[in-house]
Amino acid sequence: MDLARYVDRRSSITAMNRMVGVVLVMGLLFGADFLWAHHGNAPFEMHHVVRMQGTVTDFQWMNPHALIHADLKEENGKVATWKLELGSLKMLSRSGWSQSTVKRGDRVTAEGFRAKDGSPYMCLVSIDLPNGQSMRGSP
Repeated sequence: MDLARYVDRRSSITAMNRMVGVVLVMGLLFGADFLWAHHGNAPFEMHHVVRMQGTVTDFQWMNPHALIHADLKEENGKVATWKLELGSLKMLSRSGWSQSTVKRGDRVTAEGFRAKDGSPYMCLVSIDLPNGQSMRGSP
């Protein structure tokens, strides 16, 4: 085998390996969002709707889902701090929501699907606001 031909072939294989490596790294970087797959409604009991009243303690207008934290009175009479998960900001905005729709101290009635694991976590279906308006929380 000719040495020049061997060296030339070896450098083209090295260049190809580098190119494959770059493509893989770029694919991982640009596809990283897919690694954080959306959970959907898997954590929630979608066959049992709960309705609770209480006071908003925080409203987080953020992606991928807005969140309301509220001290809600459960069926057993105990008050617990609940995390209420809403839809995406785009979906909420189309439905009339804004960063000021819910405020700390608002007395609300929340309706939704509670977490399967029994934690104070809810997929919010709707919320009744102090002004009498009812807003959808998820599509």
